Amino acid sequence: MSLFQIAGRIGAKFQHEFADGWFGTTTWRGPRAQDANNSRRKIADNALTLVAALLPWSTAATSIAVVVFLAIALPSLRIRPAIHTLTRPLSVPIVALWLLALAGLFWADDIAWPDSLRGLPPLGKLMVIPLLVYHFAKSDRAENILIAFVLSCTTLMLYSSVALFFPELAISFKPDQQGVPVKNYIDQSQGFVFCAFAVAAVAVEAIRKRKTALAAFCFVLAAAFFASLIFVNVSRTALVTCPIIAIIFVWRYFSGRLFGITTILTTIIVLGAWAVSPNLQRKISSIFFEYSTAATEKGPTSVAQRIGYWEKSIKFIEASPIIGHGTGSNKILFAREENVSGSMTKSVIANPHNQTLLVAIQWGVLGVIALYAMWITHLLAFRASGIAAWIGLLAVVQNILSSIFNSHLFDFYQGWLYVLAVGVAAGVVFRNNTASGTIAAVSRQRDARTPV
Repeated sequence: MSLFQIAGRIGAKFQHEFADGWFGTTTWRGPRAQDANNSRRKIADNALTLVAALLPWSTAATSIAVVVFLAIALPSLRIRPAIHTLTRPLSVPIVALWLLALAGLFWADDIAWPDSLRGLPPLGKLMVIPLLVYHFAKSDRAENILIAFVLSCTTLMLYSSVALFFPELAISFKPDQQGVPVKNYIDQSQGFVFCAFAVAAVAVEAIRKRKTALAAFCFVLAAAFFASLIFVNVSRTALVTCPIIAIIFVWRYFSGRLFGITTILTTIIVLGAWAVSPNLQRKISSIFFEYSTAATEKGPTSVAQRIGYWEKSIKFIEASPIIGHGTGSNKILFAREENVSGSMTKSVIANPHNQTLLVAIQWGVLGVIALYAMWITHLLAFRASGIAAWIGLLAVVQNILSSIFNSHLFDFYQGWLYVLAVGVAAGVVFRNNTASGTIAAVSRQRDARTPV
């Protein structure tokens, strides 16, 4: 096939997609309304695929793709199925937390409305989860989202290896973050950990289905992600979350004797990585050094600052433990504390680097109950087997663990990764359960009609 033929096919594909998109966005009634609805669903799928592909690279471009998805998906909602989705156990805590944040606008203590309103957007993205569940309970293109994110992170992984040796080629060069060409090493590590365990699960499932080539490719790709974390750059949060996720992964996919053998092999690999990786040695040793420095109050280290944030947060929570200080109050409270105490950090932070504390400051015990109810219901939603259930479980576990040291649920990158993974995976799980229930019901009806 010549280059002109390839270009012609690509052009024809784009022309078809554009025509399909135009038909879907301009046709809402009439005999072809259902076809138009299918076209809109396809556009929404493509927009979400673009969101997943852009997420590791650009905040602004990702936001635009999200807006496109919402503009297509929201007008296509049907009232009764949408309400049913909002009343699912997976959605109820999200709605409760969102309503609590709206109510918190009115009891925010001496806080201007613009400051209070800034507290809503970080939480608002969670309301997209029920929309994704609704959408992917009908769409069969969920795997495109995972593929787009993994391919995008794979490109970033290769780029980070180049940037490690040629820092001048990085889009955003940071002297203290080697091998991180865009965003920051925390975001990069979060994405790579997610991809590594997601692809590893695909590899195991492929082995069970005797798809040897796919399994080999996925194992190599997962190993490449782990190698990047080990030798290029890794966040200290990832160092904590990785071993726990690895144990859950081994427990989920290997049982009995294989569990013990796999655990031993994993431990040997981790110890070997520690022995040969200066990156890991530096990261882990810095944790103990900074903690000891914080204990002796010798300097403003990262660990010392985090401990200081936690201590201040507890004091804020004690002042209003039940309903908190209101939506958007966190930055104002820390700013006031900075002016009073003149502590070691000169910059005013907006959160205490702990998800529970951040929620408790604004909405008290009520907010923490809603937060933990959300995490628990999301964990329970992914008890089934299969790739989709593992992807959802992986996202929830990773978010819970990382939120001990960060407010990742409200951060842009980690928050949207959670929303995409949980929403898409839950939609697939619910669709599969519905299909299984329908098949079982048909089988029971057939058996009832069969004479004995």
